Amino acid sequence: MRPCRLLLVMLLLAAPKPTAAAQVTLSASTLTATIAEPVELRLIVRSLETIDEIRVAVPAGDYEIVRRQSLPMIRTSEWRTFEQIVTIAFFKTGDFTVGPLDIELLSARTVREKEQSATVAIKIRSVLAENDKDIRPLKKLLPLQGNPVHLLKYIFAVVLLLLLAALLLILKRKGSKTKPERAAVLPAPEIELEQGVKELWQRKLPQKGQCKLFFILLGEIVKHFLEREYHFNADDLTSSEIMALLHGAEKDGSIVAGMEDIFRQADLVKFAEHVPEPTQLHALADQIATLIGQYKNKRSPENEAVNVQTGR
Repeated sequence: MRPCRLLLVMLLLAAPKPTAAAQVTLSASTLTATIAEPVELRLIVRSLETIDEIRVAVPAGDYEIVRRQSLPMIRTSEWRTFEQIVTIAFFKTGDFTVGPLDIELLSARTVREKEQSATVAIKIRSVLAENDKDIRPLKKLLPLQGNPVHLLKYIFAVVLLLLLAALLLILKRKGSKTKPERAAVLPAPEIELEQGVKELWQRKLPQKGQCKLFFILLGEIVKHFLEREYHFNADDLTSSEIMALLHGAEKDGSIVAGMEDIFRQADLVKFAEHVPEPTQLHALADQIATLIGQYKNKRSPENEAVNVQTGR
């Protein structure tokens, strides 16, 4: 019996240790945020020492990924801990679920294991507080002391002076024949857009550290162009509302995609405090020039009407 028992103990010692599954944790810096407020997703993956790299896929959702950061790996005798921080921002209110994130654990650039994180529920509120809609009424007017009848003579004198001034103005207009003013002739919408963008670039606002002001002014120029070209009041609409109308008014998909990318970059800078790189600004300039060229090609000389406006 002793030789058999000794053989069993030796087999147990020689058997490989069971491989423990990776431990995945996903958390958020806040579960309640306002529109465009950055929210940090912190992903922690703990794996065996054989893993030397992880690859994380963030699913698409009602948010924009502002920044991704990988922290240095923490190594112990048995475990390796990986940590990534993904900063996102939402641009509409409501209750949203982020995740699950797909994680691939690699060893020597080969996928050894696949895991999924849990989900995180985040509530996005408006910039206004819940009580901001309850505007307090104005205070009641204080009662005037005494009899106000004596003020009537002053009121009558003011009204009489206004009537005399109006009468003199009417007589002056009748006596002089004024030539009708010629309507101001505006350039085509795309030409006006080209001039406005050129003047904006000449101000060199990004080089002065004023990227947010640059994109605010660029948005106003583009909205004015869309108002002239498609005849809707873009100034009173959000970026998503503008793109919804543009999808119905413009048949060229490349133009719609280009406009959508411009508004997306502007929203990231204005609301998420994103600072574009110089290469991104150069690419933006080329993209706007391409859009202007597409609009110029669309306007054929034989069908182009004279664009005369006296308004904006």
